[in-house]
Amino acid sequence: MSEAANGADGTKSDVREAAEAKAELRAERRLARQQALASLREKALITLTGFLLTGVLGTMVTTWIQQRGWAWQNRVGKIEKDVQNAMTTYRSAAELVNARWLAAYQMTRALEREPLEAGAPSSVWKQAQDAFAAADRDWTLRFTNVAREVEFYVETPFGVDPAASLQNVYALTCVADPYRDAAGPKLDARSARIALEVINHCQARVKDTLQSLVDEREAGRALDGVARTSAVNLAFRQLDNIYRVNEMLRCQIFARAIAIRSQLATESYWGTFFGVESPAYDAAAGGRSCVEGG
Repeated sequence: MSEAANGADGTKSDVREAAEAKAELRAERRLARQQALASLREKALITLTGFLLTGVLGTMVTTWIQQRGWAWQNRVGKIEKDVQNAMTTYRSAAELVNARWLAAYQMTRALEREPLEAGAPSSVWKQAQDAFAAADRDWTLRFTNVAREVEFYVETPFGVDPAASLQNVYALTCVADPYRDAAGPKLDARSARIALEVINHCQARVKDTLQSLVDEREAGRALDGVARTSAVNLAFRQLDNIYRVNEMLRCQIFARAIAIRSQLATESYWGTFFGVESPAYDAAAGGRSCVEGG
């Protein structure tokens, strides 16, 4: 009995151990499956996260870089356009001023040489008078537009406001250098718009000076030699000052164009990569003083 009982107990023990082993194996397999699933979920999550990061952030970074590139190209394009506008204004102002100055000079020379006695005017006088009248009409038609271009394309980009000394222009007699005459009204030497207005004002003064002689000539009256000489000399002095101011104006506008162009030389794409702003121009980059060297 004892051996049989022991045998039965041994069999039960073996069966229990086998069952426990199977249960342990099932538990290990279940744990392995769970670990495998967990690993798979982790890998899937990492893959999905990487995809999202690569897709979303990559797109964001790429878009940002493209936007920086476009902003830089637009900046370069604006600078080039500003240079073009300044040079177009330079040509428009020079053409307008030169045409009227030459017509006024030729008119003055014709009055200087016209015979004193009354009578039919010479062909030289008639040509000079017609040319002056045409230049005067052209000036009247175009001056306002050119003045606006100077103010918008030459003054505004540099933060120059001519309003402060614009009224001082109308007190000029134009017989002395407007910018070097210590007794004259103070003018803003930085302003191209002021220089253009000085020319406009002094051209009107020349016209007034010449008109008195023209009125006498057209009325058929003999021109007094002393009075005519005085008026002609006055007109020449006024024209000399207009010539100097015109040189200054051309210098100012051209210097501003150089200053705008130099903006590209002081910057680079990478230097403005993290912040592309509207260009700010420095008038000092244009070089010499136009009052002294114009």
